[in-house]
Amino acid sequence: MPPSTDGITRVRVSPMAFDLDGGTPAGSPGTYEVTWVSTQAERWHQVYINGQLAGVTARPEDRRLVVLGPVGSGGQSVVYVEVVAVDAADRRNDLSAYLTGFSPTCGPKVLLVWEAGLYLGEDLESFDVFADQRTGTVDYSRPLNDAPIPAVPSEGAPWGFGCGGYGMGGYGLSAARYEWTVDGLEPGTWRLAVVACDTAGNRLATAAEVSVSVAPVARPAGNFRVASYSAASRTATLAWEPSQDA
Repeated sequence: MPPSTDGITRVRVSPMAFDLDGGTPAGSPGTYEVTWVSTQAERWHQVYINGQLAGVTARPEDRRLVVLGPVGSGGQSVVYVEVVAVDAADRRNDLSAYLTGFSPTCGPKVLLVWEAGLYLGEDLESFDVFADQRTGTVDYSRPLNDAPIPAVPSEGAPWGFGCGGYGMGGYGLSAARYEWTVDGLEPGTWRLAVVACDTAGNRLATAAEVSVSVAPVARPAGNFRVASYSAASRTATLAWEPSQDA
């Protein structure tokens, strides 16, 4: 089976750096405790830090791992963690090439959802998605999708066929629901457009445009420290500065 994140939830990352004097640590040792919940009981779990393999569990039932991560300030202090379930044969293999969330060109994603509409006939063949590159004017000369987005599945009835029911909306292509994910978008305001095409490649109707605001990845909390420590009770009070994007 390929690596999977299905059934893996509640991933928690805790930096293992404490200053028992109550001051600001001079620098993090870059050690993190990662915990998670997983329903994949028979598979091992790998932890990736910023797209690099950081460790693998010793047993399939383990749900905790201590790993090394980046240290420093600025962008290096941002830690992206992904827990992946793998088969026994792959537990020592670096499968980062299969992960899609850590590519240098990867950014926030936008999920577009639309319906074919009553204005489209049976000659509907495909859709194209266009963007404005944050200029305010959509560039219709080059679609974002590498290949046309098919209007009907490769086999079986058209999407949405008869789903409206008697007196409850459209049927066939007019009731079909489509979706496509646009990824790698830089933060800012984007205009995206969907265009329908017929079997001859002609555009069938005016494009449907939408404006979306893409937010950057939030900056992490900082100045993580121990505010006080009681040797008698062996308890520590933690403190930190909230993210500037909170």
